[in-house]
Amino acid sequence: MKRLATLVTITLLLTSCSLSKQEKTARKTVDGTWTLTKVTYDSPGTFNTTLFDDTTASCFEGSQWFFRSNNSTGSYNIINANCPTGERYIRWSANEIGKDTGNYDFTMKFTDEKKNDIQKNTGYRMTLNYLDDNSMQLVQTVNFEGKPFKINLNFTRITQ
Repeated sequence: MKRLATLVTITLLLTSCSLSKQEKTARKTVDGTWTLTKVTYDSPGTFNTTLFDDTTASCFEGSQWFFRSNNSTGSYNIINANCPTGERYIRWSANEIGKDTGNYDFTMKFTDEKKNDIQKNTGYRMTLNYLDDNSMQLVQTVNFEGKPFKINLNFTRITQ
């Protein structure tokens, strides 16, 4: 009886932590190498923004991003020679908001090469606004002058 109770508990734990079919599909679609082609804003004007407490939005344009879905790791590489170049390692997730909505929270944290968190209490939350086999848009909403301000990160796939 004790073994049965343990088996039921383990089964419930595993199924409650598993991803939905839609989440698995989205994660598989994200899997691969992408270029961040353009950073845009929903508000008119010219803005000098720093993304992820790292570098300016203009430095991110042309950066290459790699997402591995089987272990939720990846990296991005700033390649603009006029910027602080180099590879940054991340842990990411795409979790559906609600059930069968098709809306996803996309979160990311910085790690070292060995996948250890390097900013214990810091992470970044975005909305996965659009995703297909060749393009993706992540939207980060921040406060600017007391109002929501949206930063759109537009990606094009390089390889799957």
